[in-house]
Amino acid sequence: MFQRALTVIVMSALALLPVGCGASTMSSRLSDASLSLAEVNTLPQDKKPTKQQLKDAKGVAIMNIAQGGVGIGGEGGGGVVLKRVGNGWGAPFAFDSAAGTIGAQLGGQSKDVLVVFNSDDSLKQFVAGGMHLQAVAEGTGGSDSGNTRSKKPEYEYFIKGSGLFGGAELGGLNFSPANKVNAATYGPVPTSQDILDGKVTKPDGTSSLTAALDAMMR
Repeated sequence: MFQRALTVIVMSALALLPVGCGASTMSSRLSDASLSLAEVNTLPQDKKPTKQQLKDAKGVAIMNIAQGGVGIGGEGGGGVVLKRVGNGWGAPFAFDSAAGTIGAQLGGQSKDVLVVFNSDDSLKQFVAGGMHLQAVAEGTGGSDSGNTRSKKPEYEYFIKGSGLFGGAELGGLNFSPANKVNAATYGPVPTSQDILDGKVTKPDGTSSLTAALDAMMR
């Protein structure tokens, strides 16, 4: 009963958030992703992915999430997903993210996030979209950075945070395809799998992002 009540509250918070919180063009998303990746790469050595982790990854998601609220808050943002294809990367697939949080909260924060997918299934599930309820105890003051590792071995989160946010929160995190951005970039025909496999013309800015990823593996 208690869990059901919490779920209802989280869903209500999510309903207050805008849909499609990421940048409106693929060019902007790739630029933002490059900046977010650079921020994650400034984490201490023991709090960012190892070279081997990135070499073994089935894919990555790079995003920026803005967070804030008093009492009931929320997060919103977006980014791109890249699949490992041979020794390189496929084309970027755009997604949006949104979350509702409840608990003792005050302040705001921006988070640069790198998700490393260790299995094909985890990558497919992420691209398909879905909600993940999570309990998070968090408190930061000023600029803070850290690594939040998922308990599921299929993927790991690496997070660089900045700003001011404090509280214990229960959040529902939702990822969904940014269909308008993807259609504007590739047209209405290619499927998400076609894009991830690189069976499309890669948009400008892709090579800069993948070069930065490759540099983290050397």
